[in-house]
Formats: sequence, structure tokens, C-alpha cells
Amino acid sequence: MLTIESALIKDDKKIICKYYEIEEVCKNIIKDYCDESEKNHHTFLEFVKNYHTFKPYFDFVVCILGYKVLNPQMEEDTILVGKDNHMYVYKTTSEKFEDNFRYGLSDDKTLDVYPISILSKLEECMIDGNNNHIMPKDMVGHVQILQQILNMLLISHKDICEKYLNYKSDIGYFVSRYLPLIRFQVDRQGRMILTRCVYREDNITKLQDNFITDLLDNHYTYSSFLYKVNEFDKYEAKDLTEDMSYKHDDFEEKIKR
Repeated sequence: MLTIESALIKDDKKIICKYYEIEEVCKNIIKDYCDESEKNHHTFLEFVKNYHTFKPYFDFVVCILGYKVLNPQMEEDTILVGKDNHMYVYKTTSEKFEDNFRYGLSDDKTLDVYPISILSKLEECMIDGNNNHIMPKDMVGHVQILQQILNMLLISHKDICEKYLNYKSDIGYFVSRYLPLIRFQVDRQGRMILTRCVYREDNITKLQDNFITDLLDNHYTYSSFLYKVNEFDKYEAKDLTEDMSYKHDDFEEKIKR
């Protein structure tokens, strides 16, 4: 069952909040941490060096500062715990984490972000609005990376949380309402490569549209292999790419010493 109630927990400290308030709570935790010492401030600035596509606050608070998150992705009776550079979801009644369910860090290096074109080695991934490959090397399939990106939307947007509470369908369709992502699938048959693209036609960029045209022109895909989310989900598209990006945030200005 989904709930919008959440909390960040460390030792005997518990910060109760709504799920969409988590990113703001993380910023406050980090500001207090950076204010404590120059060393702490330096630790945070070193951590964020590879964050260009998404924001670092949630990752830092969970994996570096050791906070646990109650009801991750608004799923009741679960808790998210950071271990090294990964985050695992546990049932609150069990010490065993849910199989095949985890997040990694969301920096560009971990997400293996790099420009993709038909001249690249074509691999299964998500493709963002700048035609960048997104798929960690240790992750197989699209579900986990979509869960990770979905979480970044939920922790910072009240309206998205409220809509997700009543959502029952494909999370990839849901995420594509807010970000111009292409689910890119590759089928290799000997020397022949065929690709499939799942995307929201009214929310992809010109760069992505050109990439799909190149795939068609070079016979890496066919019109029947292009699955347009608009046909299944009529929800209006909204590109939040800039809002999700750390390089467009002014947080570093607020914590300068």
C-alpha cells in the first residue's frame, strides 16, 4: 500500500516529513553538516564532482551520512538503507532486503552517462534528452534504473507524488510524462542489430528525434519497433530535465564558507 508519509532516520534522530519533502530535508541536513567544519564542506564538494545529470543530495545523506529512509517510493512498511555506494530496500519486519531491488548512486560516472549515436556500441539503456546513454554497468534491464529515476522525481515534487499514489500502470510510462527518456532495447542476431525504442513522442527532444531517424535510415530499427507512449497514456508531457539537474541548482552558493 502506498503512503505519502515518510521520515529520515539516523540513530535516535527521526525527521518526519512528506515523501515529496525529502530532497529539501536532505539539503537542510547537508547545510548543517557543511556548517560544522571546513572538512565536512570539502567532503561534500568532492562527492558532487561527477553529478551533472541529477542532484546529489539524497545519495549523500543516505550513503555518506548514513540516514535511513522510511517508506521508500511511498511503499508502506519498508525502509531504505545505504551500504557503500548502493541503497537497499528492506521490509521493516525483516532483515533481508527485497531481492533485485536496489538503487545505486546517481552521479554521471555510476550511471555510465556518455553520448550515444548510431556510431556508438549500441547497448540497452535509457537515452536522455541530450542523447546520453544512462545505464550502470552492473545493472541489467530498465526496471531498476526507472525506479531510481522515479525516486528522484518523487522526493521533490508534490504533484508527482499525489499522481503516483493512484497510478497502476507501467512506471516507464509514468516517468516519461516528466522526462524525455527513451527506453532503448537492442536485439543482436549474429551481425544483425535491431533496436526498439519506447518513448513519449510529445516529450522527446530534437536530438532524440534525429537519433531515431538515423536508426530508421540505417535499418537499425523499423517503424513497427517504435512504441509511442502517447498511444497508451494520454497524460500531458512536461520536461523537468533542468529542474532535476544539479548544475542548474544554486545550492553550492548557499553553503559557501
